[in-house]
Amino acid sequence: MKLTLTYLPLLALLAATLVAAAQAQTHEHHGIPAAKSHSSQAMLAMSGMVMPALPPGSPAAAFHQQMDSAMTVMDNGMHQMGGVSPTDIDASFAAMMAPHHQGAVDMARLQLLYGKDPELRRLAQSIIAEQQVEIQQMQAWLRKHRPATTSAAPTPHH
Repeated sequence: MKLTLTYLPLLALLAATLVAAAQAQTHEHHGIPAAKSHSSQAMLAMSGMVMPALPPGSPAAAFHQQMDSAMTVMDNGMHQMGGVSPTDIDASFAAMMAPHHQGAVDMARLQLLYGKDPELRRLAQSIIAEQQVEIQQMQAWLRKHRPATTSAAPTPHH
């Protein structure tokens, strides 16, 4: 795919997102909750861009509020890891990627709800379709590779 000026804003936002994610991990070690460092305004601030004040009740304000909410849900899901052991790398990957992909699906749905650009709408539709299949694959893998549980604990003999 040829890089054009059309993709530069998207690449800038992606870069800001990656920087925000890396800084959020650092912030958590300093006692700042990750959800606070993932907001749209925090990402824009870190990229050097400033988001203008949005009129309350405007579609743009609703979009950004809902994107922030989707990011928070995704971040929480990734940290919970579905109860898998953090020492199991494969299970950790699947358990963290499923909410990550669900976050992408949720954000793509917001693009379809609020966005107007036909190219981005097609991309959002593709993201939804592909990520949902991958979520199902990861969930199936996790069910198949669930660690064996022990049966009832032995009863003491008196």
